[in-house]
Amino acid sequence: MKDGMIGFLGLGAMGGPIAKRMADWAQRHPGKQILVYDPRPEAMRQVAEAGAQPAASVAEIAAQCPVVLACLPSATISENVALGSDGIGAVRGVRTYIEMSTIGSAAMQRIAEGLAEKGIALIDAPISGGVPGAESGALSVMASGAPEALQEVMPLLQVVGKHVFTIGDTPGLSQTMKLANNLLSLAGMVLTAEAFALGAKAGIDTALMCDVINASTGRNSSTVTKFPRAVLNGRFSGGASNAIVSKDLSLAVAEFAAFGLSAPMAALAREMLSIAKNRFGPEADMTSVAQLYEEWAGVSMQSPNPVKSAG
Repeated sequence: MKDGMIGFLGLGAMGGPIAKRMADWAQRHPGKQILVYDPRPEAMRQVAEAGAQPAASVAEIAAQCPVVLACLPSATISENVALGSDGIGAVRGVRTYIEMSTIGSAAMQRIAEGLAEKGIALIDAPISGGVPGAESGALSVMASGAPEALQEVMPLLQVVGKHVFTIGDTPGLSQTMKLANNLLSLAGMVLTAEAFALGAKAGIDTALMCDVINASTGRNSSTVTKFPRAVLNGRFSGGASNAIVSKDLSLAVAEFAAFGLSAPMAALAREMLSIAKNRFGPEADMTSVAQLYEEWAGVSMQSPNPVKSAG
């Protein structure tokens, strides 16, 4: 085991680009090496080409890397990777585990408690900014955990994202923060699709709609980035899948319930994204909710004109 060895688990839509950026960073810092694992050979190959070193298993990474980062698709997988019989906690070696997945505060607290029994500090560090942010390093990172452990890994978090926020000392707090952010982003996307269906039905150019809204009080991340990049050009690609965003909103609704709070708008946004998932498939892009509104309104939201105010 070497202090310069850093493990990375999960090479999906977000984890893959992050691991590539970390591999590039390691190549520019003598003594640093990124060791990666994902069960999919193709994902491993792509990151290895960027300079990372492939591992054969989670256990191999746990045995060699004092610090390990994870970016995984579900709470079940995250808990198994961290606490399973062949997981991070089962092999002596890891000192600090950075969980970047969006899995909800309850699952994150279970992982923290299980790893603490093994003497492993957990940093709860979900990320926001989508695939473009992961590729460019412009992500925001919401980190919570023991201050001394967080201080130790702060340089790594600053490689992952441009903005690193310390949310608190307790793992789970960052999950609540991330779910609140995702709720605003995803509910905003649903409502933006609804608003654009109205404008398109009336005959207003949708690129012009973006420009007007982005100069007005309705401006949001969908009108600035998602719609110009994926809806108005008819691509409906480049973001998270319907399965992922439906999972995130289900976690948000559960988070409200855990605190004894009502969340009617979160539940409604979840229902709309669920309808889009059932109509276009779980692997379709999350912007397919706009296609749903196109079908309902009998209009196209595409525009031949550029959005002057696009991010």
